[in-house]
Amino acid sequence: MTKKKLPFDSVNTVSEIVDAAEASKPEFLAVEEEPVNTLSPLVKRVNALAKKAQQREGKHHLVEMKQLDLFVADLLDYNLKDDTATMEAPLFSLSTKPDMDTWRWESPDKKKWLEVTPSSIGRATIHDKDLLIYITSQLAAAMNVAARNGTKMPGRRVRFTLHDYLIATGRDTAGKAYASVESTLDRLSGTRLKTNIEMGNIDRRSSFGLIERSDYILQTDSKGNKRMSSIEITLSEWLYRALEQKNILTITPNYFKLRKPLEKRLYELARKHVGEQADWVIRESILLDKTGSKANIREFRRMLEAIIEDDSIPDYRMNRYKSDSSSENMVKFYQKNAKKLALAYAKKNAGKGNQEKPDVDLLG
Repeated sequence: MTKKKLPFDSVNTVSEIVDAAEASKPEFLAVEEEPVNTLSPLVKRVNALAKKAQQREGKHHLVEMKQLDLFVADLLDYNLKDDTATMEAPLFSLSTKPDMDTWRWESPDKKKWLEVTPSSIGRATIHDKDLLIYITSQLAAAMNVAARNGTKMPGRRVRFTLHDYLIATGRDTAGKAYASVESTLDRLSGTRLKTNIEMGNIDRRSSFGLIERSDYILQTDSKGNKRMSSIEITLSEWLYRALEQKNILTITPNYFKLRKPLEKRLYELARKHVGEQADWVIRESILLDKTGSKANIREFRRMLEAIIEDDSIPDYRMNRYKSDSSSENMVKFYQKNAKKLALAYAKKNAGKGNQEKPDVDLLG
């Protein structure tokens, strides 16, 4: 049985959804003696709606083609960028083994939700995300250049060489590294995100991948081994829109030096929530949820203490302590640079009667 297509199945913007919803309302016509008098207006209305839908499809196709224009990622001078949505929510798995579990987030009022579903080979990992950071960083830089020069914006289809990616992210360029990138592409393509947008009585749902498509070229070397050389990726519209709307933050190149998944996730949270401020405090149990770690609280605490001892998070430090008002453990993230920390506290205390000072052990 063919599923009936609703008028708002193929629309994209809020205004289009409202227009389509209006068009789908029943129209009550007066019954006349001549049947043609009732049929004629209805036929005209149906034809008008069909024509409008066709025009909308055409416009959407033109926008889509514009966004798919090829951008070659070969910039030498660019800052690393991370999108704020994936910095805030643990979309990427911290597991070093195939993660087959579905991750779901719900807003406190239960009206909004986001669901991440793995493919048959597992959910995309925090290390897989390095490839997205590499691509989106160059794409964001190219967008800035286009905006300054008033030239055409780069599209979401990106081509790059694997060797450049491996060098930029501090990876080994041996044959094994080339093979691992193919698995990364498979996980990024296969991991699906599903979310909803509620507007009145309309519950619109979208399902999409982190990357829409990947193509790559394998070349045979002198020993007969096949190696990936050139890669072409089409970013999801969701990620491309995040770049267009500047929902991104600059991150340190030292991010790529982090080898533990939890270290990368903790840096993301620190960069997102501390930023240029003095500090950010969070309950240990909530931090466990925000990292997306599957460890129990005792194991998570052990891993956290090891990272605090190693002082391995770039630009930020952490400190664990008991809350004054309860027996809960708290975790404070703060600026690693003492001068920057002092200036941030001075700015925070500007105009306040009681001056807040950094903890003595934070400046050690």
